[in-house]
Amino acid sequence: MLRTLISASAIALAAASASFADDSDFTWGVGYSAIEISDAGQSADVGAVTFRGGYEFTRHFGFEGQLDIGVSDDTIIIAATPVDVELNYAASLFGIARAPVSENINLFIRGGYTAADFDASAAGVTVTSDTDGWAYGVGGEVFFDARNGFRAEYTHHDFDSSDADVWGLTYVRRFGANR
Repeated sequence: MLRTLISASAIALAAASASFADDSDFTWGVGYSAIEISDAGQSADVGAVTFRGGYEFTRHFGFEGQLDIGVSDDTIIIAATPVDVELNYAASLFGIARAPVSENINLFIRGGYTAADFDASAAGVTVTSDTDGWAYGVGGEVFFDARNGFRAEYTHHDFDSSDADVWGLTYVRRFGANR
């Protein structure tokens, strides 16, 4: 139920932003993120569909919100017991600084805060972990024209008792002024 609500909210936000975005410097994107979660010497690899919306104050600075919905789980072995690990969702807010390399290529750094919800299930018992922490990353964007491009990035998340390394590839759409 929560996944359906979050997915519907993300779609509604994207549709609503498209209607007023032509007057501003908004971006939105959708892609896939590969996530490696590390906790107490164990690691699990999960995947997520990533929805992102942002606002560019200038060509160099902006902010962005991101919602990751888990779509791929992993099974790890703890004390000879298989444990299924899944990401339910992660919601993040980042400040971003861009360094234009050319008219259609940007490098960027970003920093912000993430709240995430994970499940671990073994032998019919499920434990949910709500966690949050600081996140920071680097990446690059390549635009094929003034509006459409792709973005590759790496982001590290320092959660309460665990860490996550995230590699993402996202389609990006710009609205508003040509930058």
